[in-house]
Amino acid sequence: MANESIVLPEGWRFPTAEELSDEPGRKDSPAKYAKTVADFNGDGIEDEAYLLKSTKFSGEGLWIFLSDKRKDFRWLRLNTIDWGKDYPKVNLSMGIDTVKPGEYKTACGKGYFKCEKGEPEILKLKRPAIDYFKFGSANSFFFLDDQTGDFKRIWISD
Repeated sequence: MANESIVLPEGWRFPTAEELSDEPGRKDSPAKYAKTVADFNGDGIEDEAYLLKSTKFSGEGLWIFLSDKRKDFRWLRLNTIDWGKDYPKVNLSMGIDTVKPGEYKTACGKGYFKCEKGEPEILKLKRPAIDYFKFGSANSFFFLDDQTGDFKRIWISD
């Protein structure tokens, strides 16, 4: 899973085999649902998203190694989970995968909760997104918002 040629963000490391071993669903993915690759920003260059473990606190983060034709690649942290000092050794809890372009009913569109202002019932993706999920539980998509140029998160299930 590890891409040895990239330098990880300071304070972060790849998860160990042990940290990826307790979730049976991980066996269905060669990358153990801890890495996914696609052109997430539409510049024609594949980007890499990773779940990384913190070396400074008990936690994990969703990071993307994002291409930029003008600046090469840069790291962006999309989400962090901090388990706190009471839980010093937590295995990787989340998974990631690639979502293909298309239309997806959001959690509010499915009636899980009321749609907030600017939250669509149907998400229309023009390019791939990152599916960020807890096995057998909630999931959300991270996608690049063309209007703001930032990654946006939208819940797909609760």
